[in-house]
Amino acid sequence: MRKLFRRTDILIIAGVLLLSFLLFLPNLFNNNELIAQIYVDGEKTEEIKLDAVDEAYTFSPKENTVISVKNGAICFTKATCRDELCINSGWLSSKGQTAACLPEKIVITIKGADKTDMITY
Repeated sequence: MRKLFRRTDILIIAGVLLLSFLLFLPNLFNNNELIAQIYVDGEKTEEIKLDAVDEAYTFSPKENTVISVKNGAICFTKATCRDELCINSGWLSSKGQTAACLPEKIVITIKGADKTDMITY
């Protein structure tokens, strides 16, 4: 009767598992804080650390637009544009996401605190 796994098979499987764990180890200790940058008429007016928000709140960068902020996310909740694409973009909660209200000239961009854009193995 033949064994299902030999000793070398087990060593190769263990080595591959160990290597994959070591490659993803930096992601376990990743302390990315999300920063929302709000641009009005092309100028940065506010910068909000989304991970530091304790209670949800809303504010108006312009008269007809309302932005909601909660822990880890931000979104447009009121706008006067006809198509409401900015509202339909939903909650922004990941680095690199962007929402814009073009008639009001307001852009929300989510940035990360670290300088690393991508890691390739």
